[in-house]
Amino acid sequence: MLVRGPTRLARRRSSRTTSRNGSRPLVAPAGAVKDAVLTETSPLARARHVAVDRALVAHRIIPALRLLFRLGYFAFEVEGLEHVPRTGPAVYVANHAGWFALDAFILAYAVALRVGAERTPHFAVHDSLLALPSVGSFFRRLGGIPASSLRRPERLPKEIDGWAIFPEGVQGNCKPFWHAYQMREWSRGFVRLAIARQAPIVPVAVLGGEECLPVAWTVRRLEPIIGSIIGWPLAPFPLPTRWKVVFHEPVRVPPSKGKRALSANESEGVARRLREGVQRTLDRDSGSYLLGRLSSTLRDLGVLPVTVGSFGAGERPPFSTAWTSWKRTIETGRLPGDRRRSAPTPLEGPLPEGRTRP
Repeated sequence: MLVRGPTRLARRRSSRTTSRNGSRPLVAPAGAVKDAVLTETSPLARARHVAVDRALVAHRIIPALRLLFRLGYFAFEVEGLEHVPRTGPAVYVANHAGWFALDAFILAYAVALRVGAERTPHFAVHDSLLALPSVGSFFRRLGGIPASSLRRPERLPKEIDGWAIFPEGVQGNCKPFWHAYQMREWSRGFVRLAIARQAPIVPVAVLGGEECLPVAWTVRRLEPIIGSIIGWPLAPFPLPTRWKVVFHEPVRVPPSKGKRALSANESEGVARRLREGVQRTLDRDSGSYLLGRLSSTLRDLGVLPVTVGSFGAGERPPFSTAWTSWKRTIETGRLPGDRRRSAPTPLEGPLPEGRTRP
């Protein structure tokens, strides 16, 4: 101990002296700094070091879910399990709902029923969530990778052959409960991933997350601080619900002939077609869910749009929109959604001489 201390100090002084004399550069070359950043702090570098804690998944997560199913707190149903590939790579893409990513656990549980806990997929997680001290490390142990790493899928670890992607991102699981089972627009990163890995895409519809973890409101004011919007919980804990997972037939997306990858428009077209297929399944099965019926009723009344894309900060809640809609119904005599011209009402008064109504 007494010998090593002075030796280290002497080495540091020698290093500083030679640097000042010009024999050794004070600043590392730009390439070396860039390589250090890529290997330590970038999302791609963090993704390379992700390894699923299979013991945690097999002995803690799956048994906990199985216990909840056995006790009747959750019900579980799966359809199309034969579409889950037993071998080789696979990219699972699903709708996203609930203020906590419990639907990712349910999806992993359904996959494990087919191929075992050792092949549960890695899943993309928002970078800001992985940056949290405790929550981030927990999700990394479960196989979470930074969502931004999908921008360069060819640089992701080759040993990972199962991926679970929620293309709606936080816009999906932070939408308020009155938009239940109405998906937001899908990003196209999973298409690039599937092409880079030559993996089939397995579309998945997950039902039950809207009722289990309903979102009361979308909080956007904190986005500049934490880097993401958040969903304000309607209940502070998961509610009893009936989970249903529907696997669709795998789809292979080869690159365009003579090209290394699809163009942006082609990728968007693939993402749109797969989204429409999942949305049809949600429309078919969500009628047996409380918030699914509520959302459908609001759309039929004209309170909510028939097709929902991304929503902005100025979106009004349904009780405000409903009053405006029904007030217009009383004044015009037309039901919401009826675009036919109504007969003039007495409130409009007579027209000036020589003019006619359009």
